[in-house]
Amino acid sequence: MSDHILREAAESDVSEIARIERLSFSTPWTEEMILSEMREPLSSFFVVEINHSIIGYYGFLHILDELHILNVAVDPSYRGRKVGSALIEHLLERGRALSVRAVTLEVRESNLPAIKLYEKYGFHSVGIRPHYYTDKENALIYWLEL
Repeated sequence: MSDHILREAAESDVSEIARIERLSFSTPWTEEMILSEMREPLSSFFVVEINHSIIGYYGFLHILDELHILNVAVDPSYRGRKVGSALIEHLLERGRALSVRAVTLEVRESNLPAIKLYEKYGFHSVGIRPHYYTDKENALIYWLEL
């Protein structure tokens, strides 16, 4: 993926982030939810672009010495092209630059592609949040020490 640009998200990117949310998740965040979270002082969002089109994004909370991943998503038409890997690598670089000691997240236990991606980067499951999602699916808690 040498032709991409990874940059901090702007408020003007919210509609494209929400579009990718709708294509990626059964209970997507709304534009209002994304914008509200982007405006939080502890939150950061980044997007990846190809040819001036946003094809993926991630967001995290920086709390003390940890990053909590909020969401990572790639437009379905760009999956399988290492876009998710580029996002995770950038996120881990940001974590190291912020001197965090760990990165954590929740992931649907049925989301095997995401689980495989996180495990590729050394994340491991440390627990379960029963009935975490609105449809009552469990979340796996993943953790990575940096």
